Amino acid sequence: MNISPFKRAAAAVCCAAFCLSAAAFAACTPGQDEDEWPTIDGDGGINTGGTSEILPDDIPSGENVSSLAYDYNYLGSPARLVASADFTVQSNLDRLKELNAEVMQFIEKLENCLSTSVPSSDISRFNAAAAGEEVKVDELTYTVLEIAVEYYQLTQGCYNPAVYYSVDLFGFSPRFNTYTFTADASTKMPYDRLSDDGKQVLGYAEPDSRYVEIFRDLASHMSELTIEEREDGFFVTKPDYTVEGLYGDEYTLAIDLGGLGKGYAADVVKELMTEYGFRCGYFDFGASSYSMLASVDPSQNYMWKMNLEDPDNASIFGEARAPYAIMYVADCGLSTSGDYIKCYTAQSGETYCHIIDPFTGRPKSLGIAACTLAGGTAAGDDALTTALLVMGESRAVKFINEHLKNYRVAMIVRDASGACSRIISNVGGLSCNPVYQLGNTLDGSGNIVLN
Repeated sequence: MNISPFKRAAAAVCCAAFCLSAAAFAACTPGQDEDEWPTIDGDGGINTGGTSEILPDDIPSGENVSSLAYDYNYLGSPARLVASADFTVQSNLDRLKELNAEVMQFIEKLENCLSTSVPSSDISRFNAAAAGEEVKVDELTYTVLEIAVEYYQLTQGCYNPAVYYSVDLFGFSPRFNTYTFTADASTKMPYDRLSDDGKQVLGYAEPDSRYVEIFRDLASHMSELTIEEREDGFFVTKPDYTVEGLYGDEYTLAIDLGGLGKGYAADVVKELMTEYGFRCGYFDFGASSYSMLASVDPSQNYMWKMNLEDPDNASIFGEARAPYAIMYVADCGLSTSGDYIKCYTAQSGETYCHIIDPFTGRPKSLGIAACTLAGGTAAGDDALTTALLVMGESRAVKFINEHLKNYRVAMIVRDASGACSRIISNVGGLSCNPVYQLGNTLDGSGNIVLN
């Protein structure tokens, strides 16, 4: 894939959860040919991941076809738009430039509506509101909140955007440095732990159990949040509930829609790409939320090869490492969540990750290390992958069999020692790294049957 940028924005270094390629497998996987890898036993046609039939006549072809990219940085994450066409034709180049301008305008609006780092955003105003207060919001915020409520209900609270304070309590919110999990003492909250010199907030230090419990309790009231569309606009009402800390400090329910917002952005950009006449390409937000069109590579049936990153052998600064599995996708949303991308070893010796279990108020424990979901929308996929990691293996498999028949799902699971040990998937024929055990087969209906 020949990608050259028109424009680059400053982007933070990010651990990519995928190595995405329309090129040779050897470029991403050292040491062994994909054809030699074991596969999940089952009909590969059962779970299509929402991939529609790709007709060769729809795909641009010829020696002048290339892929061009625009890079962005919004909501604290890098993003990339890639489109393929014959860009020696000026009208194609002009269309891409117009598309880029509309994408930038949309994502800037999304950030100004959803970002918790923008004090005037709808979400910041909601979070600052009093218990029981009604807040008027933009239609865009309302739409994303509708999606959040839908998946909160579908997953029975395993996806819960109201773990805002728990995320901050354990050092995973935007005010903390991604690598040191410390923040400047000027941002101190009553529940924070300070360094000996008083200059830094230590996100990795064990919090007081009182705050773990009250923030868990607060998040459990997400079901009382209400959204309403009226003739005079869109409104969100906060639950009439507060919790009290150790120092007379009170808290009302607060939410973070950043992850879901990135997925929603990917969905909208995919629609825009189609409207501007691009059949091939993708949009990536934060190396975790993707919207996929077709690729231009006929050798892979115009699908994209997604090399799913091995949590125990993760790439550093983009060098090639063997994935735990390989999935082929096109024309769908895609998301991944993992417990290894943002994590640290706490003072207690436990490893904490950024995914909070809403039912304990603490980072999720051992179980599913990473989950990738293809199909449906990128926004929905973002909520679902988070929920599946919270559910744990047995409950996640039951949920997949009952609700995700039209999705492609791949998961890698940790054993009691904390090491990744087996792969579980509903994708018949999924190529799996032979380092790991195959954890399941598929029955005649495409259901996961654990070994």
